[in-house]
This record gives sequence, structure tokens and C-alpha cells, in this order.
Amino acid sequence: MIAKGFRPFPVRDRSRERWTDRKMRKTSIQKYDQLLRTLTEKSLAGIYLVQNGKFVFLNTNAASYAGYRTNEMIGLTSDSVIHPEDRARVKEEARAMLRGERLSPYVFRITTKQGRIRWIMETVTPIEIDGTPALLGNSMDITDRMEAEERLRESEILYRTIFETTGTATIIVEEDTTVTLVNSEFEKLSGASKEYWEGKRSWTEFPHEKDLERMIGYHRARRINPDSAPRNYEFSLVDKQGNVKEVIITISMIPGTGRSVASFADFSERRRSEELLRQSEDLYRTIFETTGTAMIIIEEDTTIALANSEFEKLSGAPKEYWEGKRSWTEFAHESELERTMDYHKARRIDPAGAPGQYEFKMVDRQGNIKDVMVTISMIPGTKRSVAAFADISGRKRAEEILKANERELKDKTHELEELNAALRVLIKSREEDKIELEGKVLSSIKKLVMPYIEKMKESRLEPADQICLKIIESNLNDIVSPFAYKLSSEYLSFTPKELQVANLIKEGKSTKEIASFMNVSLATVEVHRYHIREKLGLRSKKTNLRTYLTSIM
Repeated sequence: MIAKGFRPFPVRDRSRERWTDRKMRKTSIQKYDQLLRTLTEKSLAGIYLVQNGKFVFLNTNAASYAGYRTNEMIGLTSDSVIHPEDRARVKEEARAMLRGERLSPYVFRITTKQGRIRWIMETVTPIEIDGTPALLGNSMDITDRMEAEERLRESEILYRTIFETTGTATIIVEEDTTVTLVNSEFEKLSGASKEYWEGKRSWTEFPHEKDLERMIGYHRARRINPDSAPRNYEFSLVDKQGNVKEVIITISMIPGTGRSVASFADFSERRRSEELLRQSEDLYRTIFETTGTAMIIIEEDTTIALANSEFEKLSGAPKEYWEGKRSWTEFAHESELERTMDYHKARRIDPAGAPGQYEFKMVDRQGNIKDVMVTISMIPGTKRSVAAFADISGRKRAEEILKANERELKDKTHELEELNAALRVLIKSREEDKIELEGKVLSSIKKLVMPYIEKMKESRLEPADQICLKIIESNLNDIVSPFAYKLSSEYLSFTPKELQVANLIKEGKSTKEIASFMNVSLATVEVHRYHIREKLGLRSKKTNLRTYLTSIM
């Protein structure tokens, strides 16, 4: 029994409910999709939806970033277009953004359908569609900006590389005298690191106090009118260790800014060298008045007191090896030692008692023997002498080679003269034989053949015989013409029949006339014509056969 008032549960049609749910969800998605497309297509950004790791919706912008149409990307996995090297990082950054741990957009690379690399800036937001989790992506193509930044970075790297590798101390100075950039050469010059100078110190720290006021005046004037202050001048620089250095500065404004760039050349050593040079002026005047390049000064006891750099090259040993330590007798060849030692002693008794210039053999530190010309004289008022050396080894070798070549050339010339004489005899004999043979052939044809041809032409002949006679006459003429010679020598593969057909074609005979004369069919003549063209290399060309045969006469 059923209790009073009890209503049994209705029987539910679950299959119909599922169908209704799917229909409602599909209708909902379609409405949502239609609204979303209307909104997103008006957006300047790339917008897309991802469910279960696949694209379910994209606007035109988002698809175009990857070089696709929107319908091509539906169903693709969301990371399929991400550059392989960026996929792991993008996943981590997207997850951080979905968890609220990251607020700013992240940047990554994609690979387009065409294989190009483009840069994308993206944000993602979690959403639900009909109770199903989804991800809403918002992106922009920033390839142009990234490429511009890359070019800027490359330009900056190039600028800094040039700045660092100029080989001179260089700084950049702001309008307020702050040093904003220095290179490693300026670190050496100033005795302080980049960290000490850049953005912290004024250039007014390093000029000597006697130059400071003048340089500040230049600094100010240059920023009013760049041409109102000198670009190059000298001043004294005081480094961080208190050393005073004499430098030359080259300075100019950076166009469009209040900044200037300055380069420094330290010529302190040059100043000191000039002072030493002035102190040794009498000594060097004597040396430079002596002819030659490699030079030494010799003491009375044969010690080398001074050597120049050219002598280092000539002797194969540095100045430090020679100066004040070694005798000139070390580089004289043993065959020359006694003679040159006599000169050394005699010169110190009477400067005119030994030759001032002579040749001798010198042995360098590597054992190479060199022929040199030495010019030597005494330094007035001393027992020292100055000697200049010119390496004439090359000239000596050239003279020997020239003599050998002259002998060889003379022998070759004699041989050639004999060979030429023999050749002239052979050529003359050959030409005489050729002329004699040609004369005999021409004479024989004219005397023994042509009269009979003329006689036969006067007789009454059948048309076919007349044609045959003309051909005989033509062929006889060809024997003494280039045509027959060329055709027989250059085209030896021609059969007798092909040669006969070629002659008739050259004479202007038609295929029908040739067939009648040779008593063959038209087809046979055509076959011969085909083989002739093939052997002459004319098969695939439109060249007229008669014209070609005539041209090779």
C-alpha cells in the first residue's frame, strides 16, 4: 500500500537531461563566442582562450602574430608556437601569474608558421566557461621594440668597445664637470679606477693647480661655442699618487649634448728623452754625420759603448747584450779579424792611418755570415770611434746570381740560335715542297683534265650527262679549294655517298634533283641529309645546310 499523501518520486529521463544540458551549453558557448568575437576583434591586442591546454578561441591579432588564420590555430596546443628554448620558462611565469605571484607581463619568443622568430608580451587570467576552467590570454607583438633594443645594445657594445680599445686614455665629461665614463687607459694614466671616477668625481681633480683656471675657462667657453676653445693643448696632470705628468689633450663636444669627450697622450717620457738628447747632442751629432744606418760607438779597448736599434737587427742581439759588455771582435769573421784589428790600432795612432770605408764579413749571433760595408771615423778629442754598417749581402748575392744568369743566358742564346737556324732550313724546305706539290696538282688538272671537260661541254650530251659533267667540273675545282680539304679532313666520318650529297647540296641542287642524279629514292636522300646535319652538329639547329656548307669553303 501507498501511504496517504505520499507522492512517489517521478521517474527521471537522464538521457534527455544530458542532451538538454549539452544543447544549452552549446547555445551558451555560441552566444558567449559571438559576444567575445565582437569585443576582441575591436581590440588592438591578441586575445585567446585556452581549455585543456588547447586554443578554443583566438582573435585575428593573436593568430596573425604566429602567421596563421584563426581557424588554423583552433585545437592546437597552446605551447606549440612557443620557441622550444622558452617553453619551460613561459609555463613557470604563467603559473606564477595565475597564482597571483606575478603581476607584470612576461616576454617570450614564438616561431611563426613561416619559421620566423617574433617576440610576444603576455598576461594570463583564469576564467570559467559554463563551469569549465579556462585561461584568458592577452598578448602584444613587441618584435619591433625588441629588435630596436637589440640594435641599441649592439650599438652600445660597439661604442664601448671602441672607447676601450682606442689605445689612448679617454673620458666623457658632463657639463657640471662630472666624469661619467673612463676607459682602462685613463685608469692607468690617472692612477685610479673607473669606480673612483665614474659619476662621482670632477675632472678638476687631476689638472695641476697652475693649469686649472685656464682649463675651467676652456670648459665653459666650449659649451657656449665649441670653436671658442682649443681642441688640442698641453697641461700638467697630477695622478692619484701625486706624480706630475705632461700630457696633450684632444677634446671636443658630443653633438646635441652638453657633454664632451677628451683623449690624453702622456708625453712625459718624450720630454725627458728630449732633455737627455740635448745633453748628448755633441755625441749624437757625430753619429748622425756618419753615413750608414746600423751604428755603434767603440772604445779604445774594442768594447762597444753604444749600439742603436738597427745594429740590434744586423747583429741579432739586443743593446743590453753589447753595450759596455762585448767587443766588436765578436762579430768579425775570423778571416777578417787580423786585418780589422790592425785598422783599429792604426786609427788610434793616426786617424788617417786606416781606411775610413771598407768591406768585411760579419757573423751575427745566429751564425749567419753577412757582407757589410763599414764607414768608420774617430770622435774628435777621444780614443773612441763611431762605425756605421750597411748590409750588402743582398747586393753580393744579386751580383753572383746576375753573373750566373748571364752565363746561362749566353748558353741558352747560343742554343736557340742554332735551333732557329735548323728550323728556318726545315720551314723553307717544307714551303718549297708545298709550293711544288700545289703547282704540280694545279698544272696536271689544267693541262690533263680541264681541256677534256671543256671539249665534252661542247658536245651534245643528254641532260643527265650534262649534270654529271658539271658536277665533275665542280668537284675538280673543289680539289684545289678549301671546301674539299675541310670536308674531308674535319669531317672524316662522312661516307662517300654523304660527301657526294653534300657537294650536290652546296651546288644548290634540290632533293629531287639529287635523287634523280644519284638514281636513288627521295627518302634515301633525306636520310643522307639527316646524317650530314647530325655529323655537322646541326640537327637541333635551324641553320640552312647549303649556307653552312658554303661557309666552310
